[in-house]
Amino acid sequence: MMNTYDYAVIGGGVIGCSIAYRLAQKGYLVALFDSDSAGKASMAAGGMLGAQNEFERDNPLMDMALKSRSLFPDLRDELMEETGIDIELRRAGLLKVAASAEDLPALLNQYHFLSEKDATVQWLEAHEVPLAEPEVTRDTAGALYLEKDHQVKAPLLALAFLRAAVNAGVHVYEQTKVHRLLIQNEQAVGVETALGSFYAGRLISAAGAWSTSMLTETGFVPPVVPVKGECVSVKLTAAAPVKTVFAVDGCYIVPKRNKEMLIGATSLPDSFDPAVTAGGIRSLLNRAARLLPVLDTGTIERTWSGVRPQAVDHLPVIGAHPLIDQLYMCTGHYRNGILLSPATGVLMEHYLSGCPEAAERLAPFSPARFLTKKEESFV
Repeated sequence: MMNTYDYAVIGGGVIGCSIAYRLAQKGYLVALFDSDSAGKASMAAGGMLGAQNEFERDNPLMDMALKSRSLFPDLRDELMEETGIDIELRRAGLLKVAASAEDLPALLNQYHFLSEKDATVQWLEAHEVPLAEPEVTRDTAGALYLEKDHQVKAPLLALAFLRAAVNAGVHVYEQTKVHRLLIQNEQAVGVETALGSFYAGRLISAAGAWSTSMLTETGFVPPVVPVKGECVSVKLTAAAPVKTVFAVDGCYIVPKRNKEMLIGATSLPDSFDPAVTAGGIRSLLNRAARLLPVLDTGTIERTWSGVRPQAVDHLPVIGAHPLIDQLYMCTGHYRNGILLSPATGVLMEHYLSGCPEAAERLAPFSPARFLTKKEESFV
């Protein structure tokens, strides 16, 4: 069995698969390892492409988010041609709603920030909100309409990236946990698994919230924590909204095909527990139905949870490990993994191929930003 590769990518979610796909397209021999079913970690996501919704002030991530959002139309066509999978890109936009007067100042500030950069950003007074989305309650304080913040179906995107990677020649090892990294003379050379050792010229840790656990022996672990989120979907038979509805308090409703409303998400830091709590689902349903009363007529289809990786400064961690040569990290995308997956794959391939522009664009997300003074002395 072949066990030597140019790249070993650890983590089979949308980020890992996107990177593996782009590297394989360039002719590299790539192995992808996942401790479970590849793509499973990305199944929980709502699929929002909130490149504007996520930002209320200048942020080094915003340019990357906007660029990544712009890649989705072509990516949809590419993945359809490569795999036959439709990622269900829906272009209805997003309404960010002030459910009460208390929500209004923050949302107006975000409107002023975003509208100065993009004239398509609209402010809707309370009486205009039902005109934009008839199923939204008439009892709001106003809303921000982001017509370019579309959405995709996350499980289909994850599956499409995985199949595209396989079709490009990536060797996928599912149910294959990486027990430890193989490091010789402060250089990463491979991974150890239950199937044996695999060697690679470069390793990429892209296992989301699980990325840090395998870095403990490297002398540097970036401060990325798991944030558990619970979700519920409701199937409607009555009239259904078409736009994503996002409350200032963080609750969102994402309309999918066949009148399925995906509602999320709770937020529980430092938890990998997959259990879905009654309190979490009750909170989501109460907040969502306040915005979309029609949800009370629907039936609960399913509940689930997922774990999102969040760095302490709320920026992704992308780039070279500061102490171990040929080891790279790509994690900390938090709730924007779906949105950022296209740009992350492309930028990582360019960065690893020595592109100065890609290195400059990824510089704000370098793992080295978390080095302590003591660790810096060893670099």
